[in-house]
Amino acid sequence: MKQKTVLITGATGFLGGYIARELQDVGFRLKLLIKKPAVDVQKTFSEIFPAGCIDKNELKALKSRVEIIPGDISEAYLGLRAKEYFKLADVVDEVFHCAATANFRKGENDTLFRLNVSGTALISLFCTTKKPKRLHYLSTAYVSGKRRGAVLEEELEKEQTFNNDYERSKYEAERYLAIFTNQYRLPCTIYRPGIITGDTITGYTKHCDNIYLFFRELDRLKTQGTLNRNPFASPLRIPGDKYSTVNLTPVDYVARAVTAIAMQKESINKTFHIVNPSPPTLGELAVWVTAATDNNRIKLASSHEFKTQPQSLEERQLLRRTAVYQPYMFGEACFDTTNTRRLLSGTGIECPIITDDLIHRFNNYALRSHGCRKAQKDTGKFENFRETSEFIIH
Repeated sequence: MKQKTVLITGATGFLGGYIARELQDVGFRLKLLIKKPAVDVQKTFSEIFPAGCIDKNELKALKSRVEIIPGDISEAYLGLRAKEYFKLADVVDEVFHCAATANFRKGENDTLFRLNVSGTALISLFCTTKKPKRLHYLSTAYVSGKRRGAVLEEELEKEQTFNNDYERSKYEAERYLAIFTNQYRLPCTIYRPGIITGDTITGYTKHCDNIYLFFRELDRLKTQGTLNRNPFASPLRIPGDKYSTVNLTPVDYVARAVTAIAMQKESINKTFHIVNPSPPTLGELAVWVTAATDNNRIKLASSHEFKTQPQSLEERQLLRRTAVYQPYMFGEACFDTTNTRRLLSGTGIECPIITDDLIHRFNNYALRSHGCRKAQKDTGKFENFRETSEFIIH
């Protein structure tokens, strides 16, 4: 292991950073391809390996095993000079492709496909340059799109439709990999996480998205005084099916599971759902969010009820600002985890159960988070959140 050199894309991202730390813990030498311009290498290094995560005595040794490389996965030669590209290709043994964009801004389809599909194509080409390399591709469980029922790990194309272009772009990237890896006999492992939430110990998240966005919006309404705390006030209705599940999957579990699976030869040319095997229902989440936010007015309402009965101003505001998540409030597929369970058996790595305590931890972090507070105060950014959200389901 200590002789292997791994290239990681997207290490400054939420999941990518966790995976980078896991891989350095087991002794790999890391080359981190960071999107240009990386103006401050030291700052970038500290972002990926925070002081609290690394012992000071280990810092010097760590830097000798980690190299920051400014580049761009959407450009020829990954944004490097040809000489640098071929030199890198000659020393890298495995590639973890974590970089992706999930920008929901209208009219940004070209960017999604350029980075998520074309970027994946360029990375797979890199894996065949000079010596052959093993590819680890971070996809999403939601390549299943609007499918319902059981979705097997080895399944991809089932004539599904999609909730958004992010899902479609990751699906297209997997389709491309299926053809490319078969043609060039490229060893490849695909990991499909669920909806990635914060760290189970600290509640930390890098993006104010998914459940953190709801915490932020409920706090904003309370701060503005529009949330009446009178217990007899009318409910704050949120469209959703209380029996539907939401596959919230903590980031620290995903990173540990990916690393453990990647270390096993049996994982080559297989796909793994890194999801929550017991996801909470929306009904459970509503109860826990009510307690965590001290707001007893939250009520899940059917789509029909919400549309046919008059909506309050705060309901309209909340709906508008969380609109990107509406497709996930009325059901999802059941993700099979046969491959994942088999390779994680005996490792002691299990997905934490989502509980009321964990929801409290997430809410507390959202209220403390500078990123969430800044977004809440930035009216312009806030008003456009529906279109510009960093919606990371992977």
